[in-house]
Amino acid sequence: MLFEQVGCGTGSSAADDGRSGGRGQSEVIGAILTVAIVVILGALVGQYVFGLDIIQAGEQNVGPQISFDTTVESNGDLVIRHESGNSAETSELTIVGSESDVLRDSSALKSALDEEWTSSEAITLTESELTDGETIRIIWESSTTGDSTVVLKYTYQP
Repeated sequence: MLFEQVGCGTGSSAADDGRSGGRGQSEVIGAILTVAIVVILGALVGQYVFGLDIIQAGEQNVGPQISFDTTVESNGDLVIRHESGNSAETSELTIVGSESDVLRDSSALKSALDEEWTSSEAITLTESELTDGETIRIIWESSTTGDSTVVLKYTYQP
């Protein structure tokens, strides 16, 4: 009867050591793991469906984020003013018309604006350079990767 007093007899086991409800802890952990897996899968599906770049493999150049204001003056000249956003290096910008006619290349922009086009600076395109209904685009092209994007698209109406 010595073994029964110590708890090593045939009537006890290592799992039954006086605690009640030994299964409750594993059910809680299972529920937590299930929620974690669902959250991770939801993030992956959301990234795939919505195209969110949570993990980026390399540097991607999408261009400067710039807000422009366009004004047609009484004489027909078009004024393009950098309202807000990032400054842009003039060496990476080109202003083109509908027929891919270059209206201002990077060297013309550099002489008018110096090295960068910053907030509140403006470029004027004269009426003689433009035609009614012409689409004006400012194109940014990265000097390092060659990526390009249109940062302004405007249809000229005098």
